[in-house]
Amino acid sequence: MASEKAFYAIMTAIVVIAGVGIGAAYYESVSSVSTTAPAAAQTSLTLIITPNNWFHNSSINHRQPAYFILEPNGTLGSAANIYLPGNQLISLTIINYDSGISSALGNATGNTSIPVQNNSFFAKVFGTVGNREYIYNGTSMAENATLSGNSSNNISINKGQGWAISSLPWVGNSTTGGYYVTHTFSIISGGKVIVNVPTWAGNNPNGGTVTHAQFYLNQTSGSILSWQCYAPCGTGAAGWGGAMATVGWMMGNIHVM
Repeated sequence: MASEKAFYAIMTAIVVIAGVGIGAAYYESVSSVSTTAPAAAQTSLTLIITPNNWFHNSSINHRQPAYFILEPNGTLGSAANIYLPGNQLISLTIINYDSGISSALGNATGNTSIPVQNNSFFAKVFGTVGNREYIYNGTSMAENATLSGNSSNNISINKGQGWAISSLPWVGNSTTGGYYVTHTFSIISGGKVIVNVPTWAGNNPNGGTVTHAQFYLNQTSGSILSWQCYAPCGTGAAGWGGAMATVGWMMGNIHVM
């Protein structure tokens, strides 16, 4: 079954990470990692989110979150340019070491210059097979499916296959709190978001969940799409500066091959 294959692929990725010493990558510049294009696009993509990468420019000088590609040899590669095949099933795994919830998600038009507070659009899973994603190795809250709003958010629990969700719920009251979204991996084509995979790091202050989803890209070979995180996690007004506005950190390109 596809879910079983996905599960074993995720477990393999976790074993690889254990040997990589991923913490060392937290303090390196994203631009220093591999950016070599593959000979052929990969149908399996594993991304790593680390929270403590050193970001430096004329106005910012502190740690920021970033996406990395987990390369086949166990190293971390830049996520500035991601190469994926068109019209093939793509298996995406996101290993998230960040934590926290988001009280401000980007707006549904994809216009990051006008952030919208408490927008549920990017808390939803869409563009994936079944409009579902699967979260693994979460906290007891996820394992026991005790999050509030389970019925309305179509949350189900099936141990061994991951925590199947179609959207991540809000926690807190109507004016304070946030969605159980730490970051999103969102793919944009022609100004429209066509795939959205929100990630959650549980209530572990050190983060730590694995999210898996599958999707297709129906664009022709040679097309260039973009990807963006829509959970403001950078600097400046509403958190849309720094990593959020820098290629290879919380945004980048997807090349269809």
